[in-house]
Amino acid sequence: MDSLKWLPVFLLVGCNGAPGDDTGDTKVVQHGDPPVAPSLVLNEFLGSNDATNPDEAGEFDDWVELYNTGDTLVNFDGLYLTDNLDKPTKWPLPAGLGLQPGEYYLIWCDGQPEQGVEHSSFKINSASGVLAVYVVADGYDPLRVDGINYTLQQADLSAARVPDGSDNWVAGQEPTPAASNGQ
Repeated sequence: MDSLKWLPVFLLVGCNGAPGDDTGDTKVVQHGDPPVAPSLVLNEFLGSNDATNPDEAGEFDDWVELYNTGDTLVNFDGLYLTDNLDKPTKWPLPAGLGLQPGEYYLIWCDGQPEQGVEHSSFKINSASGVLAVYVVADGYDPLRVDGINYTLQQADLSAARVPDGSDNWVAGQEPTPAASNGQ
C-alpha cells in the first residue's frame, strides 16, 4: 500500500481593511480534509466463477472480497472499486455501510447494479486486468487505497491474500468468500 503524506491546502480570503491597511482581519480557510487511506484491502477475488459460489439470484457471478485489517470501523462513504485506473470512481461502495475490524465484505462483479448494493457496475475480466479501491475527499484527487494487477484466472479458483490482509497473493485457491483465506 502506498503511503503518502498530505499537507492541508489553505486559502487566504480577503481583508476587512482599506487597501494598503494591514489592520484588517485575514481568514484562513482549509480546502477540505485530505483523504485518509483506510485499513481496507482487496483480500480475495474470483475472476472466473463458472460453477461455485452463486449469488442470491442463483447466478455464478465473479466477486471481490474486501477485508478490514485495522482496529477501527471502515466506513464505505467516499470509497470506490474499479477495474480501470483511468476511472478510479467507477463504482461507489455502498454508502452508509462499513466493515468492523477483521470483517469481510463480498461484492458481486456482474455488471448488474440493479440487483442490489452488493452488485458492481462492471465484470471482472478473467484474462487479465486490474482491481483497485480508491478513497475520494472533496477538493483532492482520488487516493489509491489498495489494488492488484492480475493475469489469467482459472475457473472456480480464486486469487487470495494468505494470510488475510498480508502482501502475499496466492493464485489457484479454493474460494473462501466472506471468510478467512487461512494461514
